[in-house]
Amino acid sequence: MICPEASTDMLSSSQRGLDAEALRRLDASIQSDIDQGKNYAASILVARGGTIGHRRTFGEVSPGRAAAADDVYLMMSLSKSFNAALVLRAVDQGRFSLDTRVAEFLPTFAAGGKARVTVRMLLTHTAGTFPGMAPPGLAPTDLGNLAKFVDVVSAIPAANTPGERVVYNTAASYAVLGQLLVVTDPAGRSFRQIAKEDLFDPLGMFDTCYGLSQHDPRRVPISYTPAQTSDASIAAMKAMNAAFVEGAEIPAGSAFGTVDDVFRFAETWRQGGTSNGYRLLSPALLRYARQIHTGNMSNGAWDFYREAHGLPDYPANFSLLGGYVRGEGFFENGAGYTASPDTFYAVGGGTTMWLVDPERDLTFVFLSAGFIDGLAHFDRLRRLSDLALSACV
Repeated sequence: MICPEASTDMLSSSQRGLDAEALRRLDASIQSDIDQGKNYAASILVARGGTIGHRRTFGEVSPGRAAAADDVYLMMSLSKSFNAALVLRAVDQGRFSLDTRVAEFLPTFAAGGKARVTVRMLLTHTAGTFPGMAPPGLAPTDLGNLAKFVDVVSAIPAANTPGERVVYNTAASYAVLGQLLVVTDPAGRSFRQIAKEDLFDPLGMFDTCYGLSQHDPRRVPISYTPAQTSDASIAAMKAMNAAFVEGAEIPAGSAFGTVDDVFRFAETWRQGGTSNGYRLLSPALLRYARQIHTGNMSNGAWDFYREAHGLPDYPANFSLLGGYVRGEGFFENGAGYTASPDTFYAVGGGTTMWLVDPERDLTFVFLSAGFIDGLAHFDRLRRLSDLALSACV
């Protein structure tokens, strides 16, 4: 079952509901980033009503290797949106609820003040679980061992009272959600099998998987450009190259996929949770999930960055879909200042995004090679999203 590909007819961009000159400005902005050494390459799709009206690749994903439409990119935290879809599907099936306490199925997770943590809290980054990528006592090569990772983070006390704060959680919360899927799966499958059989294959996402060999010829190398390189980024690259290998089950970050596959996924949400006859999620739960579920709380994970750069506070606006909702007001966000308030989207640190604006019936996918760290990535996404939105006619 495969979602619609780009139309093969000769319709112009305007006939697809997109302004050609605005799309040229979007392309120019992406190319300018590459020319300035901010990132190496990018691949994008812009669609209205499910019809792709614009598709481009830019730059080189590595020296001498031009970007191609079938490049397989590391999704980073965009992976969370795949994981969240599977969790919500399990909720739809009645295996557990959003307010189920995780310790009911994973008893050791209750340690250190986490007994009252619910599925909802893990999805919305309010659980207080270990916030970093690599918990103490776990080797980098074991980050992709889901059961071992969850055992280690379960023993770590809560960083704050569950439910009281929003602090973006890099890996632990979604790892616990992934293990919850495993222990409640009627067929006794691994997390990677569940993702493949219940999500990727039915949606036609045949180039998407969790963990990928470093020797795969289509894999885009994990990298920073010279302009973005620091001691911290070098350490991050080493850790990611050690962890995001074939078979790695890191539900929060180790998915790899193509721009077309991400489009298929986002389109399933735009179409109400069903694609080509495969019902991933009920329309009722999807409508509920794509609302803001963190009220007016801010995201404490960015406090250090905001203070260092003199940026104001802004709402976290987490949905239950492993990402964000645009919401109302003027603040930094990846969806753009001009996005409709109910626009929902997911972001992968420094590199990736998908976006659905229901009011404009627009889907936008951006994947890039070469990391841009911190809120600078969100600022780039805001700029590109606004340019994509300006193309709507």
